[in-house]
Amino acid sequence: MTKEEVEGTPNVVIGKLSIRMHHVEVLFDSSATHSFISARLVETLGLVSTSKHCSLRITLPNGKEVSCKELFIDCPIQI
Repeated sequence: MTKEEVEGTPNVVIGKLSIRMHHVEVLFDSSATHSFISARLVETLGLVSTSKHCSLRITLPNGKEVSCKELFIDCPIQI
């Protein structure tokens, strides 16, 4: 989602946090069941997926559906 799309979504707010010492902008969705990370940030952080056999269909707060095919475990964040 973009910042513009978030403005009309009541349960989503924009914030910043640190992941592996990198400051990143995030969307907090109080109704989300999982956390997601962009492919670009995965590359920047040098993360290695735990599993590539995961297949989730995700409905974003704006109603769009996307697929998630990789799983990352034990990626600590600071809020």
